[in-house]
Amino acid sequence: MHNFLAFVFLVIVAGCSMAVSMLPDTVDDFMLRNPSCLNLEALFYSFYVFFNKFAGGLAVGVSTLSLHFAGYHAGDCTYNHSVILALQLLMAPIPISLLLIAIIIFLLHPIDEERRKQMRMEMEAAGEGSGSLSCLLPAWKVTAEVSNECQEELSRF
Repeated sequence: MHNFLAFVFLVIVAGCSMAVSMLPDTVDDFMLRNPSCLNLEALFYSFYVFFNKFAGGLAVGVSTLSLHFAGYHAGDCTYNHSVILALQLLMAPIPISLLLIAIIIFLLHPIDEERRKQMRMEMEAAGEGSGSLSCLLPAWKVTAEVSNECQEELSRF
């Protein structure tokens, strides 16, 4: 049983670390593909934080509703079989299956190690060692024309 819990913990840590390392790569890839769009890192990161918070709230709501429909009442000393089953499902099979789905989605991410190396070479050729391309041009040089191009690029997503 302890080996299984250790495996689940490692899957969770691996999933979280993949998600965190994918975000800067995605921002860099977007900046390389759309050099006219500047200073959009905050937009990407705010969407990341928003959807993390939204998923956390959704998880609490779904688990609370599941327990409510199973017949859970706070303060009861004994619970019926449906409450115990709901708790067992909420604690292991559902999170593990969602993590496996997330790992499959991570594996389908188009930025692999080869693309990362290519992006790094493109950024170094553009004059920046690492990170996003937003500091290549000062923000005061952004014209209304560039802003319109960025809005058109973002509307495709």
